[in-house]
Amino acid sequence: MSLLRLLAGSATVALAVVSPASADFNDKKPISFSVDGATATGYFKTVAEAINALLRDEYPGSDATYKPGSPIGGMLNIATGKSDIVYSAGAVETVYALEGRPPFTEPLKGKMGFMVMLHNANTIHSFATKEWADKHGIRTYQDFLSKKPPVRIGVNMRATVQTYIGGPVAIFKQYGIAEEEIEKWGGSYFRSNINTNLEAFRDGKIDMIINGTFVPTALIIDIARSRDLIWLSSDETHMRKAADEWGNDYHVMPKDAYPFMTKDEPTVTMWSSALAGMHVPAEVVYKWLKAVDKNLDRMRAIHPSLRTFDTGKPGMRNPKNVELHPGAARFYREKGLL
Repeated sequence: MSLLRLLAGSATVALAVVSPASADFNDKKPISFSVDGATATGYFKTVAEAINALLRDEYPGSDATYKPGSPIGGMLNIATGKSDIVYSAGAVETVYALEGRPPFTEPLKGKMGFMVMLHNANTIHSFATKEWADKHGIRTYQDFLSKKPPVRIGVNMRATVQTYIGGPVAIFKQYGIAEEEIEKWGGSYFRSNINTNLEAFRDGKIDMIINGTFVPTALIIDIARSRDLIWLSSDETHMRKAADEWGNDYHVMPKDAYPFMTKDEPTVTMWSSALAGMHVPAEVVYKWLKAVDKNLDRMRAIHPSLRTFDTGKPGMRNPKNVELHPGAARFYREKGLL
């Protein structure tokens, strides 16, 4: 054999040895990543820090950093290499990112990869004070459309497109109500996250809330002890269409969810997935998934929204068909799911 062929063969072997596809990631070596895509306080901050703590325990010495931001900002940052992972990728944000809809200036397809479905539990709540509802004869969305009452309505921030565009805007659209019409009726919007909405509602600053939260929410139950409330009823057809527009799910809220409900009510649930930038090494995503797979009980105990978290087929649910991150593809392949 010539020296040239021998050297070429040796190079091929060397490349095979160091190839990421054949690297052994099943060790306890630390990993490093940053998590973006949520505010400095609140639900996602709590969840992110708990997951990050799990990763540090599994791989001692790991650097798992939380960077406050927003879902859209986080997705832009992981696509451009400024951050690594988001835990807050919902249906609307994902569509906007993949298609390059504003505020994104270009499609991000191929720049971020799917890791796992975290939950499908953020549920649109539609309720009002009975005092306001009685005054205007409101019990349903159809009443709301027909009577066009002045209302101080609590919704999420415009920048939180999953819960705002996928919630009240999508529902109003099915009833032929444009966003700006509420103000033409003499109404106003109180735009904030659900916790601030609820505090304002309890203080009598708003009349109605259409926003996403988990079932049950303790503060809603607490408010119902001192104020008479009504659920704003819809119907299956309208809610299914509102859910389908963005790839969310139709859901029936059971009447025993809250003491003021008198019957099961159609609504919408919204999902959140974890995505990683394609710049993130396969080892990081693979080890992330291996760690949470090994600690499913701990993951499910972090928050009620994660009580059905699974790294099997439910975890692979990818409604918007985001490309699998290479590390995730390896993990699911080893589980026999690909």
